[in-house]
Amino acid sequence: MKYFKKSIKISYKPILSLYLLLFVFASDSCIKEGLNHDQKLITDQQLEMDANEGGFMLPGMQLGIMSVLDWTGYQVQTNLNVDSYGGYLATPYPYLNQVNDGTYSMVDSWNNRIWTIPSTLVLDQWVGMEKKGFDVKYPDLYALGIIFKTFSGHRLVDVFGPIPYSLYGTASDVKFDSEDEAYNVFFTELTSAVIALRKANNDNPNAYKIRYAKFDKSRYGGNYATWIKVANTLRLRLAIRISKVNPAKAKLEAEAAVKDSGGVLTSNEGSFEMSTGTIHPLYFLSVLNSRSCLSADMESILGGYNDPRLAVYANPSTFNGGEIKGIRTGAILNVNHLNKFSSLNFINNPYMKLMDVAESYFLRAEGALRGWDMGGTAKDFYEEGIRVSFNANKVAGVDNYLNNTTATPKAYVDPVDPLNNALPLTSITIKWDENATFEQKLERIITQKWIAMWPEGYEAWAEFRRTGYPKLWPVAQNNSGGQIPAGKFIKRISYPSAITNTSQAAVTTAENSYLNGKNSTFEPIWWDTN
Repeated sequence: MKYFKKSIKISYKPILSLYLLLFVFASDSCIKEGLNHDQKLITDQQLEMDANEGGFMLPGMQLGIMSVLDWTGYQVQTNLNVDSYGGYLATPYPYLNQVNDGTYSMVDSWNNRIWTIPSTLVLDQWVGMEKKGFDVKYPDLYALGIIFKTFSGHRLVDVFGPIPYSLYGTASDVKFDSEDEAYNVFFTELTSAVIALRKANNDNPNAYKIRYAKFDKSRYGGNYATWIKVANTLRLRLAIRISKVNPAKAKLEAEAAVKDSGGVLTSNEGSFEMSTGTIHPLYFLSVLNSRSCLSADMESILGGYNDPRLAVYANPSTFNGGEIKGIRTGAILNVNHLNKFSSLNFINNPYMKLMDVAESYFLRAEGALRGWDMGGTAKDFYEEGIRVSFNANKVAGVDNYLNNTTATPKAYVDPVDPLNNALPLTSITIKWDENATFEQKLERIITQKWIAMWPEGYEAWAEFRRTGYPKLWPVAQNNSGGQIPAGKFIKRISYPSAITNTSQAAVTTAENSYLNGKNSTFEPIWWDTN
């Protein structure tokens, strides 16, 4: 097969350290076989003990969906692009004289990592599981690998559009799937993963304690019942994603996910978060390095709502007695913007979030709004999503918040440069209104989901493109060279050289077949009909 060539250097030290620890763990139960046997080597037979062979790759795959252990990888994979595009974060530092991803001028060396991190640490590892027949030998552990693979795959599709996925690692030539083809594979994969995990859980409810608990890097302790809920919630997420472009398929998949006997995530299980082992990359980038801060959009929406979660998410600035102050994405910067705006409050949080528990409630709220059978009403799921988010963030006052009929997003004032000032783009309030229009109800749902999911930029950006909510300000500087019209938003990240250098013929075919013949940042993803 032809693997995608990795055109830049990746730091594997954290992952290798993790693997070495697992080797040590796996060797603890090994029996010495004689003086001539090298005890430093681990045999296939030793790895097979307690299914170590089947679970050995899973921690690296789980931590490779997003660069959890390497802040430099996180910075270029996530922080300098999608975190900004989703309206969460902005940078007060003028990288490359502000001609960079944040102002819509693509930096190839940054964007290579968006592909190479998950393709190397997740997709390539899945190929290894596939070649070793783990789908038959360890079907439960293979199912978990499939869940991590789908998490990575859908994020890559949602960023780039068509990618090699269905035949990744199994064909002699590179073939790009269209976005809808890839989504069909996602649904099939998640369905099969749930079936395999359910069988393992039914056969032996405590199997996970031996087979996966020691490998799980989340808070879930390897529990198969919880991972079934994660898979079903991911299936629901992807169903909602295609609700405009393929409503019949979306309804089918969403209802199947919710009605599955395993259920979706609830407040009992909590969010899917992975341990960094030390500190969150955003703590390093924001508090210790002053290279990332709160966005003006977050200040405007949460500040206008007097939302108590704002003080949980961000630290005080140096302006006006320590008010929480964000900065415009793509802001026109000068030296006075550095080290003064609100940094991010991750000092006591070493966990990186991939799926907020409140998301499942907001997904069901939108499904119910669309007339699907979600097991409840849009209003009830909307309000419960807010309650769950308040509880997860340990803030009070949810009843008053839910009944607020007057608070709206506020104007933004840059204390350094008035050229960045902006008026609010919406007057949407918090309290659910059964008499509101469909779009007003949808805006409420997505806005509150956006607040709850913070700071998971991939999902925020995807939902903003799909729905247009929450209402965000365009970048203050647009350096796309006319590729993205003034006042408009980036639609996708163009293929970097890590992709185009692999097979130009396959890339050209994908562009001609699915992207109107061009690798443009303004070409919408298949599900983006907004």
